[in-house]
Amino acid sequence: MTPEPAVVEPARKFTRAELDELVCGLAAALAAHGAGPNGRVGWMMGNRAEVLAVALAARGLGAPVVAFGRRCTRDELAGRIRIAGPSVIVVDAVDRERVRAAAGDVPVLDVDTPLPTGPAPRAPVGTGVPDRLGAGASLLFTSGTSGSPKAALRTRGDRRLAETIADGFGIGQTTRFVVSGPLAHSGPWTCSLMALARGGTVGILPGFDADGWLGFAAEQAMNSGFLTPTQVRLLVRAAGAARGPRPALDHVVVSGEPFPDELRLDAVRTFGPGFVECYGSTELGPLTALPAREFGARPGSSGRPFAGVEVAAFHEGERLGPGEEGVLHARTPLAFDGYVGSGGSGGAAPPGAGDGWATVRDVGFVDPDGYVHVTGRADDMIISGGVNMFPSDIETVVNAHPAVRACAVFGLADPVWGQRVAAAVISDRDVGAEELREWLRGRISDDKRPYDVLRVAELPVTANGKVSRRKLARLARAVVPGHRS
Repeated sequence: MTPEPAVVEPARKFTRAELDELVCGLAAALAAHGAGPNGRVGWMMGNRAEVLAVALAARGLGAPVVAFGRRCTRDELAGRIRIAGPSVIVVDAVDRERVRAAAGDVPVLDVDTPLPTGPAPRAPVGTGVPDRLGAGASLLFTSGTSGSPKAALRTRGDRRLAETIADGFGIGQTTRFVVSGPLAHSGPWTCSLMALARGGTVGILPGFDADGWLGFAAEQAMNSGFLTPTQVRLLVRAAGAARGPRPALDHVVVSGEPFPDELRLDAVRTFGPGFVECYGSTELGPLTALPAREFGARPGSSGRPFAGVEVAAFHEGERLGPGEEGVLHARTPLAFDGYVGSGGSGGAAPPGAGDGWATVRDVGFVDPDGYVHVTGRADDMIISGGVNMFPSDIETVVNAHPAVRACAVFGLADPVWGQRVAAAVISDRDVGAEELREWLRGRISDDKRPYDVLRVAELPVTANGKVSRRKLARLARAVVPGHRS
């Protein structure tokens, strides 16, 4: 019987032995450039097996890994390299010259050319330090909604919690996990390495395309993956129009933004009950899980915290009771150490309410049964006439309009009210502001009814598949005349 491959790409496959050889070769090259506990390993590559091999090689050397996103400009990349202070950066041929131009004196290794050889620790894929499952220490850049990059350093691990999370996601030896979002982002990165560590197979696509994802997953018998709700919506739509076979999905992790109840039901009707919603972040790791069997009973919830994790809402440093909305905080062994400063030294502690509580400024509440509800982001909040409004609350109602297939709500500057509510919609026909406002009358408070409506073919997304409200606001400012008074 032929063993299952460790990694599958559209044009390449790697057995576990072949991946081990790649890991060991990279470990030798990285060690020759000072990689180790005091020498970070940076990388900038498209999605490919070498990304996972770099992570495994660095883990074997005890070196923290730094992912540099490919969308950076040269100046942005140079700034991130200064912050991270890597000993060496691994690239592919596509990014080689751009990275070299920004890297200064930092050595750059190209995986598309022969790497230097030398002795290095030999560690089979899936093994590692006892307190970890998958990745080792890492430094991941996250910009949130502010657009200002921050480098979140994580050195701590907790094997028991990591195993609990993998169990909650259904990741095991029979997992065939599709990753199509950038591996520079924490969700695809963490889950892919978990799948490898547990003996599963990782299928790597260069990027997300709904038809391509469905075709690859069906052809390669993939049963799992990491998706944002925006990507799930596109897959549901593509599956409805496709004539080919649908993949048999057993345990797909959905995270990154709110997963609307109606979309949850559409996903289950289309692909079956193989979904689990997760709430978490780059800084805090996975925090909660809600399997599809609970979707109907727990509308609006992202699930209960994993064993060993606490989540609570706070207001001005005070912990709130069940059902009270505030800024969500978490207390978890997997929380990041803090944000790293210039030159890779120092760093700000995780923001929070003290006593181990940390936050990324999501807003929500914990219900009396312990289920976490994420209602928005403090940074996405629209403040109009002194009233706080969260886009997700408005989106839930707008999405119920019979002609609206998807929407995103955002704020626009207003000279009288500070901000006004705007919406971008994907619709079966032209839906204007007047019609939508009239339809919303009585369904939502008057001040939350959008004053500006843009009809778009697709909602713009960030590199990791989340709706970009910033891009929508820029588009609206360019095409929407005047202001309300």
